[in-house]
Amino acid sequence: MPSRHDSVDPWDPAAGTRPPVAARRWPWLLGGALAMGALALLLWQGWDADNATLQTLAVLALAVPVLLLPAQWLRRPRRGAATRRPATELDTDNWREAVRQLRDERAGTPSAFDALASGMESVLGESERRWQALAELSADWYWETDRQQRLSWLSGAAPQVLAPGLDDAALLGRRFDQITLFRSPEQGWTALQSRMARLEAFRDVEFQVAAAGRPVHWIAISGRPRHNSQGHVIGYEGVGREVTERRLAHEQLLASEQRWSTMTRLAADWYWQTDAEHRLLPFSAEQRQRVGPDLADRLEGRTRWEAHGDALTPAQWAEHRGDLDARRPFRSLQLEVEAGEGRWLWISLSGMPRVDSSGRFLGYHGVGRDITARQQAQALLLRHNESLQRAVEERTRELQQLNRDLDAFSRDLAHELRGPIGQVQGLAQMLGQRAGSRLLAQDQELLRLQVQSAQRMLETVDALLGLARSTMQPMPLQDLDLSALAHEVAAELPAMARRAPLRWHIQLDMRVPANAAALKIVLLNLMGNAAKFTRDCATPQARVGLRAEGSEGLRVSVQDNGVGFDPARVGQLFKPFGRLHARDDYGGSGIGLTIVQRIIERHGGRVEAQGTPGRGACFEFTLPLVTLPPVPTPAPAPQPAAQEGSPQATQA
Repeated sequence: MPSRHDSVDPWDPAAGTRPPVAARRWPWLLGGALAMGALALLLWQGWDADNATLQTLAVLALAVPVLLLPAQWLRRPRRGAATRRPATELDTDNWREAVRQLRDERAGTPSAFDALASGMESVLGESERRWQALAELSADWYWETDRQQRLSWLSGAAPQVLAPGLDDAALLGRRFDQITLFRSPEQGWTALQSRMARLEAFRDVEFQVAAAGRPVHWIAISGRPRHNSQGHVIGYEGVGREVTERRLAHEQLLASEQRWSTMTRLAADWYWQTDAEHRLLPFSAEQRQRVGPDLADRLEGRTRWEAHGDALTPAQWAEHRGDLDARRPFRSLQLEVEAGEGRWLWISLSGMPRVDSSGRFLGYHGVGRDITARQQAQALLLRHNESLQRAVEERTRELQQLNRDLDAFSRDLAHELRGPIGQVQGLAQMLGQRAGSRLLAQDQELLRLQVQSAQRMLETVDALLGLARSTMQPMPLQDLDLSALAHEVAAELPAMARRAPLRWHIQLDMRVPANAAALKIVLLNLMGNAAKFTRDCATPQARVGLRAEGSEGLRVSVQDNGVGFDPARVGQLFKPFGRLHARDDYGGSGIGLTIVQRIIERHGGRVEAQGTPGRGACFEFTLPLVTLPPVPTPAPAPQPAAQEGSPQATQA
């Protein structure tokens, strides 16, 4: 970059030339010759001689060099004068020229002037190197303008900071507002030009730079007037810096602050702060409006236990103050406070400690919420729940009484029916025994049918009584050993005429949460059906198993290889008195599976059935998973190798 100052020759400002060396040294040679002659004359004649004329000549000869010395110094330039020019007038070329002159003017033999010149050249060269390194490596870059505010000089890093690949020619000679890459600052270019016209310093004027191939970035410049050696203003000088990251962070902070302000205005909560002594700091105008002027006046400058001592019990206040002393956050501290004019509010407070940058405790801050409407709704709901609970309890007592009445009625009805039916059955049997030999074969068959009908009526009455009990009896659950219970039921099944013995396959270590008495009725019906409907099989087999059903609980299955049933008619199985087979073939009341369904549903499960004609049937029921303490159960009976007989008929 060209020099910004002109160098001046101290010897001849007009022509820029220097006198020859001989012209500069002849006074010294003449004076030296005269001095040597005068000294030789004095030594030859002696100073004490009477020749006054000779003494006068010697003195004059010695005085000539002394008189010539000032004239010589007046004509000769002072050594180093160029280097003593003002620092503001020396740029890179000028100070190098001054040092060169100093070297050229040295005497024929080494002197102190040589060392001075070498030292000045080294110091100034190192200073320039450091200044250039600072200008190239610093985040700031240097700029200068002329008196018309046009850029006249930029440090080497400036173009690359503004736009990669940009050269000085695109920037120099133009004002800031004339550079198309620069966008107007917030105050506008006119404000900046007015300040520069008034020769005022400015700081951190930020504007955007839209350079091709680079995202828009921000530049901040600061400047002050620039003066020459005479003190005249010759333009401006200053520094620039890229502030994109700071600007983006500032914009994000403003956006976050705006979002926070909007959320604060729209949210139902209000913000509060306390000092280190837990006294509430003054509320803002918006917070006072949310809280209420009367309540805000009572709270500001006081602790909560001072302002609302009756809102909590002493023990509750002590617990809350313990949290504050331990600097622990707290949540949902609910207080009922008087809001003035006879109004009472419920507020919920949450807070946490606040500290400064050095970690010093400043107090607490948090949010408060008016929960009066919620508390009123909860109170109303509580009153409704209490009313509903009373109605439910009253209705439950009525239903329980009704169930007890129905249970008593069913018992009385069963007792009343069993008596006459038993009498009919007994009289028919007595008649057959006494007059059997005198009766015809047809009459004896009629008596047999009468006894059989009476027996079926008794079975029906017992089944109806069992159905009523399955609905009424309590169902306390326990951890039950299902394997042992299945062995017990298999051993209790009544004997019946069979084509071949029935073989049971009962899974080991089956445990379920169920009621033992009720589940035994379920197994008696299901396992009895398996025994009854396999009596005509050549190799009858039945299985009792258990498997987990994930979140659904446990699934128990009772499967046989008997006569099976039509799957299209599975819906009739669980209806009272529903039958899929002739009663004369397999007997039964037709209520057994209905009882099974009622008991399993009271356990919270369900019953399913699958069958194929001639290939058997499978009945499954589910039980929910319930964690219960184990209950001791009797030891399982030994499993018989073969079981004959049939339970009471329970499947239609």
